[in-house]
Amino acid sequence: MGNPGCMEVNFYQNGKGLEKRQWAFNPLLFQSMAFMGNQFPEGGYVSFTLEKGGEIYGIIHFSIDNGGWVSMPKSPFGGLSVAQEVGEQHIQALAARIVGESSENHVTVYLPFPELPTTAGNMFVRCLKEAGFFTQFADLHQHIAVTPAHRLKEKMHDSQVRRLNKCLNAGFIFAAEPFEKLGEVYSFIEECRREQGVAINISESDLRRSWVNLEGVYQAFTVRDDQRIIAACVTTHVSNDVLYYFLPAASTAFNNYSPMVLLIVQLYTWAAEQGYTLIDMGKSSVRGESQKGLFSFKEKMGAEVGFAACLRLLR
Repeated sequence: MGNPGCMEVNFYQNGKGLEKRQWAFNPLLFQSMAFMGNQFPEGGYVSFTLEKGGEIYGIIHFSIDNGGWVSMPKSPFGGLSVAQEVGEQHIQALAARIVGESSENHVTVYLPFPELPTTAGNMFVRCLKEAGFFTQFADLHQHIAVTPAHRLKEKMHDSQVRRLNKCLNAGFIFAAEPFEKLGEVYSFIEECRREQGVAINISESDLRRSWVNLEGVYQAFTVRDDQRIIAACVTTHVSNDVLYYFLPAASTAFNNYSPMVLLIVQLYTWAAEQGYTLIDMGKSSVRGESQKGLFSFKEKMGAEVGFAACLRLLR
């Protein structure tokens, strides 16, 4: 891992100066400067890096929000991104610098799972706690391992396999939709969410801007009954290994079929063809409170479970 003195912790405001740095690794999407430039927080943001020889080996961003720092309020699956060379002594130095630089009322860190390797994640949690942070809550987080040699159907509960066959027999059609269809897809998702009383955490205009500005990152998928959309989701290319699944929606008129089952099965096949090794299915709890129905559905689809911690430092 090298001597801790070989890496220094640097502090940046609103990305100024970061554009001159080179990367020693490929960061997760949510820590990339392209993403931060597209999602620039209203109150500004600060960044901490681990650097050696002018190259970045680790990075974490904090939005300046309501009298504190939050990493990151609109991307709670973001958090820290580090290269394999980063060891515990480097993460200790990073945690200490975060505490030393912050004069705000609170500092909140959301740790990504499963994007952040378990070893690095555990080290960061331990170092943050040693620096004075406490675990505010831990959310259930589910993901599906993509193994090209095995179909998702083999991981699914029998009840979901029956629903899949019912959708296939009905002739429903799965498709990756072009940007030109985004308005139709978004309207469908918005209507489904409205029926459920669930808010959408990204506006159509923001999604359109992100799709255009971050080329190759966003993709919409649908299941249709003839021309009618009956299930949809949007995905995000987090890294070459990880595909993030979000904004899922399905028509209640087709509950007897569960078209989302067909969508996820076909999405799994698409992800395998693209070389992904994991589909991040997102959280299945809110501030530590389990969403039992959502958790059960993902579990029956073959998802594995982990935890995404939220740690906080209070002044």
